[in-house]
Amino acid sequence: MRLLNNKRIYLCENSIDGIFTAIYQAWNSRYGHNNNKIEEKSEDNHYSSLELFSEYIQVDTDYDLAFKVSRSIKEKISEEAYQMLCRVALSNHQGKADLIYRFMILGFHMGAKIMNHLSDESVGNVYKINRNVNYEAHHFLGFLRFSEQESGLLTAVIHPKNNVLTLIAPHFEDRLPEERFVIYDANRKVAALHMPGKPWILVEAQKFEISKLKDYSYEEDEYQILWKAFVQHIAIKERTNMKLQRNMLPIRFRADMTEFQSSETEFQSSDN
Repeated sequence: MRLLNNKRIYLCENSIDGIFTAIYQAWNSRYGHNNNKIEEKSEDNHYSSLELFSEYIQVDTDYDLAFKVSRSIKEKISEEAYQMLCRVALSNHQGKADLIYRFMILGFHMGAKIMNHLSDESVGNVYKINRNVNYEAHHFLGFLRFSEQESGLLTAVIHPKNNVLTLIAPHFEDRLPEERFVIYDANRKVAALHMPGKPWILVEAQKFEISKLKDYSYEEDEYQILWKAFVQHIAIKERTNMKLQRNMLPIRFRADMTEFQSSETEFQSSDN
């Protein structure tokens, strides 16, 4: 039995297309924005605590509907707003789906002017989360380390907080167009694959075994030894500044970086 005059909560896949599909259905329901809420599935496939007196609606991702929402954002707000909302959708922020929904409600009313309306809570939060995702993606452009396997395949493992793999893969495709490489997001069990002369692709990699990525080529072993020696000897001991080092290179990135793997136990704690 449908509950009248109560909130409807649309439960969707934790992806850009999933969130946009839920927003389309909520908007098209004409039930009233204040009576609708969008909730994304968390990355461990759970939802938040159930709310009393609410009607839960399971949303199946529809790429055609998601495309319509994408087009509407670009036409009625701006391309910049669309890019920001996509990055928010890639974040690990709980409640991001409903935040995007609230931003769009105001954005369709104000148009491109919403980008300067930072006094609004939803707009301010979108900017904050977008900046956080951008920062992490930018960090990985410098902190990601490839290792050459005996087969010639370049491999890299990352553990990002946000789902930034799709943001960084184009960077390496552009710079390594003739290389075969894999970038594996161990937190989400997905990988970006690239073959020479072809576009990179994103695949699920639930059974990916990181332990098998230690079959280094002879040259890779030699370069790793040289690189670690260089990092250890280039620093001036008397001018060591650990606080500055952690600000410039947060500890959580180091376990996946070649130059720190010889002393992994030193970097087990996470940054706040």
